[in-house]
Amino acid sequence: MTAASRRALATAGALLGVVVLSHLFNLVRRGGSESVGRKVELLNPVMLGYGLVFGCLSALVAIGLVLVYRSSRVVNFAQAGFGAGAVMLYLLLTSAWHWNWWLAVGASIAVAALLGLITEVFLVRRFAQAPRLVLTVATIAVGQTVAGFTLYLPQLFGYERFPNDPLKSLAALPSRAPSTPFDRIQEHLFPATYTGPHLVAIVVTMVAMVALAAFFRYTHVGVAVRGSAENARRAETLGISVSNLSSVVWVLATVLAAVAAIVDAMVSDRSVAAASGLSLVSGGTLAQAIGASTLLRALAAAVIARMESIPIAVAAAIGISFFEQAVLWATGRNSVVEAILLVVIIATLLAQRARSSRVDETETSAWASTEEIRQVPSELRDLPQVRAGLRRALWTLAVVVIAFPWVMSPSNTSLGAIYAIYGIVGVSLVILTGWAGQISLGQFGFVAVGAIVGGYTTATIGLPFPVALVTGSVAAGAVAVAVGLPALRIKGLFLAVSTLGFALAMSSWVLTWSIVPRIVTRPELAWFDTKTDERSYYYVCVLALAAAVGVVQRLRRTRTGRVLIGLRDNERVAQSYGINLVRTRLVAFAISGGLAGFAGVLYAHHQSSVAATGYGPEQSVQMFLMAVLGGLGSVYAVIVGAIYIGTVGIVIDNTAGQLLAGGVGVLAVLLFFPTGLGSMIFRARDAWLRRIALRNRIFVPTLLGDRLKEGEEALVPIIERLPEEGEVATVYRQPSMIGDAGRSQLSKLWRY
Repeated sequence: MTAASRRALATAGALLGVVVLSHLFNLVRRGGSESVGRKVELLNPVMLGYGLVFGCLSALVAIGLVLVYRSSRVVNFAQAGFGAGAVMLYLLLTSAWHWNWWLAVGASIAVAALLGLITEVFLVRRFAQAPRLVLTVATIAVGQTVAGFTLYLPQLFGYERFPNDPLKSLAALPSRAPSTPFDRIQEHLFPATYTGPHLVAIVVTMVAMVALAAFFRYTHVGVAVRGSAENARRAETLGISVSNLSSVVWVLATVLAAVAAIVDAMVSDRSVAAASGLSLVSGGTLAQAIGASTLLRALAAAVIARMESIPIAVAAAIGISFFEQAVLWATGRNSVVEAILLVVIIATLLAQRARSSRVDETETSAWASTEEIRQVPSELRDLPQVRAGLRRALWTLAVVVIAFPWVMSPSNTSLGAIYAIYGIVGVSLVILTGWAGQISLGQFGFVAVGAIVGGYTTATIGLPFPVALVTGSVAAGAVAVAVGLPALRIKGLFLAVSTLGFALAMSSWVLTWSIVPRIVTRPELAWFDTKTDERSYYYVCVLALAAAVGVVQRLRRTRTGRVLIGLRDNERVAQSYGINLVRTRLVAFAISGGLAGFAGVLYAHHQSSVAATGYGPEQSVQMFLMAVLGGLGSVYAVIVGAIYIGTVGIVIDNTAGQLLAGGVGVLAVLLFFPTGLGSMIFRARDAWLRRIALRNRIFVPTLLGDRLKEGEEALVPIIERLPEEGEVATVYRQPSMIGDAGRSQLSKLWRY
């Protein structure tokens, strides 16, 4: 028996086992209360039918993930975002412009394919030699950008937007799902009735699998894609254009995502208003942009297939859907599925980790776009003009921070407090990602832990607010250590996947527990009336941010900080010096999680509640993008990212604009300023210091060592000749390593 046959049999057996286990779960769950006087079916045909339908839709997304990963070695978090954009365009073309259904579907799929092609040409090729995690972050930003444009689509089609009244905006949108050519089809299979869209989902998936199999087996392009996926360098030596093949794969993946999303909209009878409702009312567009819930199911299926086998990914997606339908049928809700999927993903990755190659580890190396901000050089630190300039900058910053709540409205002051809390979360990401090199897309899950424990401490137990800060931080740190245990064997792209699953499990399952406090009152702190005065709580959050920055800055100067940086740069060399890899990584997770929990206590009391909608996975992704915007190399740089996001939130009053500003901003940073916006500010500071150094004829290697020139331009007076007896001291010129000062010092024209 061949290896392919064994895999096929194993997949079929596993799928059958999932079906049986799902129905046994349903039998055990429902049998005790409903089996009396009623026949309980072991194999419920309704569950089988709906599980197959929704499993097929998830399988299409999983196929796209596998294709992109094999082609580019990247997890495409924009996969569901492309589908969301195609759905909105399809709904508007059919509802607003009344296009023919076939024409609208074709146009929507074509636009999605074009977006996939643009992404591959301008991003994937641009980051061909960069760490795969950089490109993964770029896909998240692409998903957010696509979501922003998606929200603007109704306005382009003539529908008005009312920023101050989202419900009025929804009322203006079509609330009726468009008709399809398959609406009249109804099939009575078993006790259930299936409509045309249900059957279309199954047929489309089967056709897609057959078409892909034929494409990869019998066409020259398909065979070339398979070959380049196995060994891209070997394919290039044979004269194959790997970049063009990558474009083909990305187009196929976006087409599959668009088809799956459109068919899902048909099955769910979704209208334009229904597709826009979550975005306009609750601001959950980023969750739609990355499709956290849908994406997690597809990712679980792709991970089970080792990101390699399309048939196994399809079977796994259908099996997961069967189990989800069993849970939904038995309990009436499927929130526990996310927690189970998290366990499945981690267990699968741990089991597969032993078989991963060194090439895989290199391609999924840690986040590398970090640049630490240099201190003011010791040669210039005591100069009067330097001290005066830095003092003016600090006073200006202090005046802006203190005066902010006095010139802004109470709502904007409240936003300022929120973004100060976000700054603390960003600082926690500096430790985990910037220093330890571990990517976390679930940081707001640790914030949720701190919020739950801190809120319970004050609201239920009645202990003081400072005690809540301690308990929330300790609890979040402990949970972060538990989450970090798999990181000892899983890192890079797949650690990002598992932490995203943790954030989704927290928001959809843990935060629904009855123990979670629903009402949390703000604390009374000395003369601060935080309950009624937004300014007071703003100052509390700003002081908390300053304390977090001070603690982390001090940590950086300790041995722990230096060890974390050393492990990030080269694990093997660090271990050769006797550094304990396990303990150091867990310490990084503990400190980072503790800071996030500290922010969670502040956030829960700011919101006066702990609601699941405030701690979704989209928040975690937003925090990571914010940290990338500012720069993960320094705590001061990452605060610049929080200031940017906060300014956007205050200046731009609509969700679409905020998404575009964030997504486009991240893409611009990755393309042109990979070390973040914060490093730009500090580079301007270095230019100012360089000018002072040249004026005072002081050689500062950290500022001028890499700016060497030759000839007369490299001559600069830097010392005085020691006078001999009877001589007067004179200044003479000699070759200098300051390459920017020569004759330009004799005039007012300066060159840098």
